[in-house]
Amino acid sequence: MTKKTLAFASGSLHKWKEMQMLLSPYGYDVILPKDLGISFAPDETENSFTGNSFIKSKELFRLTNIPSFADDSGISVPALGGEPGVYSARYGGPGLTDKERALFLLQKLGENPNREAYYSCVVSYVDGKNEVSFDGRVEGIIASDYDDEGHYGFGYDPIFIYPPFGKRFSQVPESEKNKVSHRKKAMKLFLDWLSHLK
Repeated sequence: MTKKTLAFASGSLHKWKEMQMLLSPYGYDVILPKDLGISFAPDETENSFTGNSFIKSKELFRLTNIPSFADDSGISVPALGGEPGVYSARYGGPGLTDKERALFLLQKLGENPNREAYYSCVVSYVDGKNEVSFDGRVEGIIASDYDDEGHYGFGYDPIFIYPPFGKRFSQVPESEKNKVSHRKKAMKLFLDWLSHLK
């Protein structure tokens, strides 16, 4: 079976690995902008995950003419009015590490008893004929502290408890997390759609 190529509008090797794992069985090879020698950092100026996802997929398709997909994802905490939401990757200001951003969120939430949170992901796809997007969401609870022991995950995973596992995402191997994650749910819808694409 000849592999088909999809360009993924991301610079994250974490995400690339996850996407390659999900798309490979469908006969797709996932390449990143840097594999094509493209410097890629479009301004994400929309106030929704869908809007920002399309900024990336449309721009990458424009630059490469290769069917392109992007995801935009983040964590939302209702007790903080939905923060950080689309600002998850730059929450607390520029230059913070993942850990500092997670600690900033913990500090803002303080002792608030409402610790509900959810990860959202929107995957968008553009190929010159089609422009589609797919949403995924996973519900959880914000822990009261940061997990320094867990070896897995990234971003806010060390403070995100997934009740069905009774564990934080940072304590769950990627192969387990990928079965239930927001990205997996959005990607499943995308893959179902992609598998019917002529």
